[in-house]
Amino acid sequence: MEHVWFCCTLLVVLVSGQISDLRYTETSNDNLSEAIQFLREYDREAAEMCNRVANAEWRFSTNATEYNKRRMREQQNLASKLECISWRRAVSFDSSRIIDTSIRRQLGRIVQQGRCGLGDTKYAELQHVLMLLKDNYNGAKVCPFRRGGSEATDLGTFSSAGGGVGYPSSNYVSAYTGYCDLKINSDLTRIMETSRSEPELRYYWVAWREKTGPPVRNTFMRYLNLANQAAEQHGFHDAGEQMRSVYEDGDFFFTVNDLWGQLQPLYKQLFTFVRKGLIRQYGEHVIRRDGPLPAHLLGNMWGQNWRHIMDIIKPGPPETPDVSGEMVRQGYTPMKIFQTAEEFFTSIGLSPMAPEFWRNSVLQKPNDGSGQCSASAWDFCNKVDFRIKQCTQVSLDDFIGAHHEMTHIQYYMQYAGQPYLYREGPNPAFHEALANAITLSVGGPAHLQKIGLLNSPVTVANGNSMVNIEYLLNLALDKLPFMAFSLALEKWRWYVFEKGPVGMNARWWELRLRYQGVIPPTGRGFEHFDAGAKYHVISDQDYIKYFVATVLQFQIYSELCQAAQHFGPLHTCDIYRSREAGRILSDVMQQGASLSSAQLIKLLTRGKSSRLSVDPLLEFFRPLEAWLEAQNRDEQIIGWSSTMEDVALFQPLLGRNGQSVNASSFTLMLLLGLITRGLVLHISNIT
Repeated sequence: MEHVWFCCTLLVVLVSGQISDLRYTETSNDNLSEAIQFLREYDREAAEMCNRVANAEWRFSTNATEYNKRRMREQQNLASKLECISWRRAVSFDSSRIIDTSIRRQLGRIVQQGRCGLGDTKYAELQHVLMLLKDNYNGAKVCPFRRGGSEATDLGTFSSAGGGVGYPSSNYVSAYTGYCDLKINSDLTRIMETSRSEPELRYYWVAWREKTGPPVRNTFMRYLNLANQAAEQHGFHDAGEQMRSVYEDGDFFFTVNDLWGQLQPLYKQLFTFVRKGLIRQYGEHVIRRDGPLPAHLLGNMWGQNWRHIMDIIKPGPPETPDVSGEMVRQGYTPMKIFQTAEEFFTSIGLSPMAPEFWRNSVLQKPNDGSGQCSASAWDFCNKVDFRIKQCTQVSLDDFIGAHHEMTHIQYYMQYAGQPYLYREGPNPAFHEALANAITLSVGGPAHLQKIGLLNSPVTVANGNSMVNIEYLLNLALDKLPFMAFSLALEKWRWYVFEKGPVGMNARWWELRLRYQGVIPPTGRGFEHFDAGAKYHVISDQDYIKYFVATVLQFQIYSELCQAAQHFGPLHTCDIYRSREAGRILSDVMQQGASLSSAQLIKLLTRGKSSRLSVDPLLEFFRPLEAWLEAQNRDEQIIGWSSTMEDVALFQPLLGRNGQSVNASSFTLMLLLGLITRGLVLHISNIT
C-alpha cells in the first residue's frame, strides 16, 4: 500500500539523512482514501518530530552549550527533511478534486508554505544562508560608550565601507579593543531604555547597525533570491505574496492599508504629544517643532516601542501607584505570580495547569545564570507537555507577562485534540492576539484593584481619571508605534521581494518616515543595511502578524467584555470570573486552524462580522484621544512635516566623482539651486 511505502521510506531517509534520491511524480491523485491515510501518517510522524525538536531546543534554551546547540541543529535538519518529504507527497494529490474540505485544507497547509520547492541543493543553501545571517546577529557585540574630548570621539567610526555618510572620524574602536562585549539582549536594550544622553544613544544606535547590517548585506541579497525562487515553485509571484497568503485574504495588502488609514489620526495625536516631550528633553536643535523624530531617542533600539520614555513625555510624578512595589510588600514570588495567572483562567472556566507544567517549566532565572531569559511558551506536541520559560521578577510587567504566556499554554491545551496541522492559530496573528486580549483585562486598573494590587481610590467607572489616562497612554506608547513600525517593516520586505534590493536602505527609511514619522539620527548611505539590525528581517520571520494581532486583540477583548456584560468605557472592562467570556474564549481556541481567520472572527463575533476592524481599538483609546487633543491644541501641526534635509539623510545624491554626497552638502546644493530660481521647497506630511 502506498502509505506503508511512504512511512518506511521516511524512516530510512531520516536515519540516513539523505533525501536527494527521492522523486515524486505529479499524478493528479484525487484518491480520498490515500489522502486520508497520508495525512494520518503525517500527523503521527510530524508530531513525533516536533516533540524531538522541541526537546532539543528546550535543552539549548535552558543550557546553551555547544553540544546542545549541535544536537538542536541536528534535530532541526531532520525536521526540514521530513517537511520536504511530506511536501513532495502532498503535491502529488490534486486537492482541487478532493471534495472533503478538511482534507483539502490540511493538504493546502503543507503545500503552500515552506521552501521545499527549491530542491535539495538550493534548500540546503537557503538554510545555510539563514544560519549565517542569524549567527552574525546573535554574535554581534559593540564597544562601550566613553566620553572623550569631543563628540567625534563619542561617536566613533563604524562604517564597514571605510567611513559612512555623515560619520565623524575617530580611532574609537581601536582605542577600546578588548571591552567590546555589549550585546543586544540585556546590555544594549537596557541602555536604549534608560539613557537620556543624546550622544550616547546616537553612538549605540549607529554601532549596532554597523555590526549587524553591512557584514551580511550581500548574504541577505542571496536570501532574497532563493526565497523568491522557492515562492515561484510554490505557485506565487514572489516570496512576499507567499508570506501574505497565510492570512487567507486576497486583498490583504490593501486591508492593512485601510486599517492603518483609520488609525492615523490617533497615531498623529500621540506622535505630536511625544515630540513635545522630546523637545523639552533634548531641545529644538535636535528635533524640529513640526518635524519627524530621530530614531535613537525613542527608548528602543528600533523605535518600535516608546513606553520607556514615558518619564520624558509626561512631566511630573506619575499618578498611578507603584504596583510592583505593592507586589513585593504583599509577598509575591515568581511562583505566586503564575499561580495567580492560573486562578484567573480557572475563574472563567478554563482548565488549570497540568502537573507536567509545574514540574517542567522554568519560571525564574537559574542560580547559575545559564540559559536564555526571553519569555516563551512551549508546546511539546504530545498533548500533555506544555511549559513556560520566563526569568520572572516580582514586577507588574512580569505579572502581565505571566498571563500572556499562560494564554498561549491555554491555547495549546484547547486545540490539542485537533489534527497536528490544525494545532496552531488560523494565521500567525491569532496566538499573539488572544494572549494580548487577556493582558488588556489583567493589566488594567479595574483588575488590579479587584485583586488588591491597586489600593488607592480609583473610580473604575470614571475612565477619564488620571490613573486611567496614564494607563491608556502607556498602552498607546506600547502598541501604536509598534503597529506603524511593523507595517513599515513588512511593506519594505514585500517591496524588496517584488522589486529587488537596489536602493533598499533608502526605501527602508522612506517607509519609516511615511508610516512612523521617524528619521535616522545621522546620514545613511547605499552601503548600509539598517533593516538588518532587526532580527525578524534576517531570520525570515513574518512581522505583519504583530500589526494584525494588535487590531485583532481589541476585537477579541471587546467581544469578551460584551459576553461578561461589561458597562462603561471599554478600557475599564475586566473579564475575571466571567464564565460566559471563558466559554467564548474556549470555543475560539478549540478550533485551532481548522477554520479560516474570517470564519473564526465570525464565530467570535457570533455572526456579526468576519473581517478585521479597528473600531474596538479606537473605542478603547477614545478617552486618551480626547485628552491628547486637549494637550496638543497649541501645536502648529498634528503629525509631522518633512523637508528635503530630512529626506537627504537617507537619499543621498551621487556627486560628480561617483561618491555619495552627505545630507548637509546635499541640502546646501539643493537650496543654492532653488534660490537661483527663486523657488522655495517644502514637503509636507509624507503619508
